Amino acid sequence: MTPPPTTPPPTAAPPEKPRLLELDHVTRRFDLGKGLLRRGRRTVHAVEDVSLSLAPGETLAIVGESGCGKSTIARLAVGLLDPPLGEVRIDGVRAGSRLPREVRRTVQFVSQNPWSALNRRKTIGHAIGQPLALHGLCASGAERDERVRELLEQVGLPPEYAGRRPAGVSGGELQRVTVARALAASPRAIVLDEPTASLDVGVKATLVNLLLDLRESLGLGYVLITHELDIARHLATRVAVMYLGRVVESGPAEEIFTSPRHPYTRMLLAAVPVPDPTRRRPVSPSGEVPSAVNPPPGCAFHPRCPYAVDLCGRERPVLVRIGGRRSACLRDVELLDATAEAEG
Repeated sequence: MTPPPTTPPPTAAPPEKPRLLELDHVTRRFDLGKGLLRRGRRTVHAVEDVSLSLAPGETLAIVGESGCGKSTIARLAVGLLDPPLGEVRIDGVRAGSRLPREVRRTVQFVSQNPWSALNRRKTIGHAIGQPLALHGLCASGAERDERVRELLEQVGLPPEYAGRRPAGVSGGELQRVTVARALAASPRAIVLDEPTASLDVGVKATLVNLLLDLRESLGLGYVLITHELDIARHLATRVAVMYLGRVVESGPAEEIFTSPRHPYTRMLLAAVPVPDPTRRRPVSPSGEVPSAVNPPPGCAFHPRCPYAVDLCGRERPVLVRIGGRRSACLRDVELLDATAEAEG
């Protein structure tokens, strides 16, 4: 008798490849000490229970008004700050003071103020050559000098700029120098903290095009911290919207910009100038961002939200996955239904 065919055991699914950068339920607060009346210590709730990730080759834009925690996220991502709660991982390795040097090279940082990031008494070549020397990426001084010239050309600057000091170049060129210095460590991702904030419109466009070219040619991932939504729209593949230390909406950039779900995201987009002033737009934000020392109860946005009800002041919403996005709004479904009826 022929034995029955045997079913091969199921093959185990291959393990997921670690994300390039992960923030897992990260919280960061700052102690301001006691106030003027000495009535207890004051704490700034800068980042509250934030989870974000970055895959190779993509751009995650983190947007929001000033004081929402964007720059704190940037510093957490590159290890300039340690989270007392939660975990930051680079290539699956927990970030910290003992992070191996080869892993630390993976994520580099570009600040919004190149003047404060560079030593004005040293040459541009010295600034770009520092990471090469620190990580032992060149065998000799001559090889390092040649690599510095290559990096300058890579960001669109003449090689002879290596002999100049920061005061001898423009602000836009200086920001390109900080990008070249970040590239010197051969990273796989760069955290860009408001890289275009102090630049003129034309210079901004040049820098954005450079970042796009580098992403395409080197396969870089970016974490883009910005309050300029037009810049985010050009660069981002995914967007996370922050308000008072928390992510209130996240998802693919195109969906966020064309059909925002959260009232705060809608209001941010409504505040962006458009060529046609007669175009119908959502309600613009009213009031100011509440203090991060004493955030409102419930949904932090409810004091400014035109759709808020009593429940919004009592219950804090959590991020809920809806399709390819996440949104933290107690009235999300109601708002979508109301929008559909209005458009119909």
